[in-house]
Amino acid sequence: MEHRRLGHTQLDVSAIGLGTWAMGATVETWGHVDDRESIATIHYALDHGINLIDTAPIYGLGHSEEVVGKAIRGRRSEVILATKCGLLFSNSPDHQPQRCLSPQSVRRECEESLRRLQTDVIDLYFCHWPDPATPIRETMEVLTKLLHEGTIRAIGLSNFSCEQIAAAREFGPVHVLQPPFSMLARRAADDLFPYCLEHEIAVLPHSPLVKGLLTGKFTAEDTFDDIRQHDPDFIGNRFHRNLRIVDALKEIAARYDKTVAQLAINWTCNFPGVTAPLIGAKRPTQLTENLGGLGWELSDDDRARIDALIGGPADGA
Repeated sequence: MEHRRLGHTQLDVSAIGLGTWAMGATVETWGHVDDRESIATIHYALDHGINLIDTAPIYGLGHSEEVVGKAIRGRRSEVILATKCGLLFSNSPDHQPQRCLSPQSVRRECEESLRRLQTDVIDLYFCHWPDPATPIRETMEVLTKLLHEGTIRAIGLSNFSCEQIAAAREFGPVHVLQPPFSMLARRAADDLFPYCLEHEIAVLPHSPLVKGLLTGKFTAEDTFDDIRQHDPDFIGNRFHRNLRIVDALKEIAARYDKTVAQLAINWTCNFPGVTAPLIGAKRPTQLTENLGGLGWELSDDDRARIDALIGGPADGA
């Protein structure tokens, strides 16, 4: 497994990371999830050299962190552990989680994450989303204190713009960014990636397979009753256009005896500015396929074909 330096930290991460959103999810969001399979998947990842495990309190209202904590018990030294703060648990499934990055809330969330993860240090601690109600100076001050105390090893921002990152950097270090990025959503490459390269900020993109769309398993006849049912990528003309792109990508992948998911992972891993994409999995067989995206190279001609195929608005609209 290839490992890459995490920006200007002293941490090295595997070329892909394991995302655990689905491991904490309800049936309504990601379908049935078995905790035993989730733990087996994390063990499989560690056994195959993946050391970057990403979670968040909001994934299953703490359940994902609890599953990760159980899985890494006795293997903590093998893991670069990432979790987040800033989205508070809602009292109702009909309400969106409140954004809160106040110093008191960040410290409380950090303590609760440490308990659920059964660890005394978090390697990468992300602000999950910006909080317009809290001055970024206050948030960065508490994160910097946690850094100096040794409670966290690196500060990360997720879903922040260049302007928001720059504002945060006035009050403390930013080591890692976690933006959305995939073949179908490439906007981060226009501004975020160049900014991060300039300032030695690592980039760990999330959603590189677009909620499974780039696995090639869906057809125009599919309907959705989970988290995808409200996602524009899975609705109407945009869904049909995306399926046409996936069909064309399958032809390119076949030349390498790879799946379209493996093609998408390879393309993302080797995109300039990307440190390591975070890829979700609920069972070891999914992770086996994800690992097949590593260890081979696309030809320049096929890269050009892919560029032509996915060209157009960077957000996939």
